[in-house]
Amino acid sequence: MKGNLEVMIKRIVFLLRGVKKIVYCYYFDSVNRITFKRQDVTIRGKAIIVGKIFVSNRGTISIGASFRANSGYNKNPIGGDTILRLICMKNAKLMIGDNVSMSNSTILAKTSIVLEDNVMMGGSCRIWDTDFHSMDYTIRGTEYDIGLSKPILVRKNAFIGAGVIILKGVTIGENSIIAAGSVVSKSVPSNEVWGGNPAKFIRKL
Repeated sequence: MKGNLEVMIKRIVFLLRGVKKIVYCYYFDSVNRITFKRQDVTIRGKAIIVGKIFVSNRGTISIGASFRANSGYNKNPIGGDTILRLICMKNAKLMIGDNVSMSNSTILAKTSIVLEDNVMMGGSCRIWDTDFHSMDYTIRGTEYDIGLSKPILVRKNAFIGAGVIILKGVTIGENSIIAAGSVVSKSVPSNEVWGGNPAKFIRKL
């Protein structure tokens, strides 16, 4: 009798967890759809986003088909940042291709950031196409404090490891891999592995 009761309780718990997961998926899907609509984000096809995404769009954000993402402190088991942020400043553009995936990362475009098809990003990455602040200390913090901005391009099939930072003006070549925790300050050719701070060539693929 005791064994049957334990089995029944386990089944009920399993069922409730399944119902909870379905409810959460439906809730976050609805919330994210509303967010995309309010922020005037163009998205093709259905996106699979686990958690609630943060979007701030004052320019142009376009997301391709089969976009997959995690966003939330308990949605990314490897740790790192707590949510996924897509931020596009005034007159800037953020273009995300088809079959792109990312997790609890921040992408901020002040000029232009393009992620081509099949790009994969690990947890807690940062892609910024701006310095944010001036190199000149005499104007830093004033109304004239405008950092340099240069476009970023991540070519198709690139894999960006967890915790990577990609800085302004960088192009990541096709199929290339950036090792976890790297800081990429100069462009990476296609079919190469780079890593470190600053990131350097490791080997050919």
